[in-house]
Amino acid sequence: MGQPFRFGFILGRFQPVHAGHERMIDVALDVCERLLVVVGSAQLSGTERNPFPAAYRMELLRAVYGDRIQLMALNDYTHEGDHSHAWGNYLLDAVERFGRGQDWPELDLMVAGSDEERDHWFPAERLAHVGRLVIPRMKLPISATKLREAVIAGDEAFWQANANPAIHNEYAHIREKLLSQFHHKNKQE
Repeated sequence: MGQPFRFGFILGRFQPVHAGHERMIDVALDVCERLLVVVGSAQLSGTERNPFPAAYRMELLRAVYGDRIQLMALNDYTHEGDHSHAWGNYLLDAVERFGRGQDWPELDLMVAGSDEERDHWFPAERLAHVGRLVIPRMKLPISATKLREAVIAGDEAFWQANANPAIHNEYAHIREKLLSQFHHKNKQE
């Protein structure tokens, strides 16, 4: 018997991808025939919260997962904090359009972390036929913010423990980028 879901998606910023993201993606791969990973806030880079461009974030995800996932970059609808029904419709429209373009079956699963209130982003009728799988964060309380802070502090052991071995070699590049942005920010203050 195959996986219970035919087409699922995960939305994240992946700034950068870490063990918590991997847990969600790995669980989704276990239950979905096809998985789309949506790299959000794709138009943002060079900021404290969104330091890396979407293309680089996708490169890191591809290094970890190869062709086991499909990737799509998605700009914010209006701004990163917009969680209106308009944003939810925009997101689902983009995901469904991607699936149709791949001749995938109808979307039937959304995967998210337990700290997110994603159901509130969507009109009820849009999720009527879409299952929701919520992955608790408590077993693996890592965030990209914590990971970036550790990298800036030079804690390579934290990076090694919370990033996939396939991207361990990116530590120096990521640290250089973050330190450059941190230094630039401090010069402006």
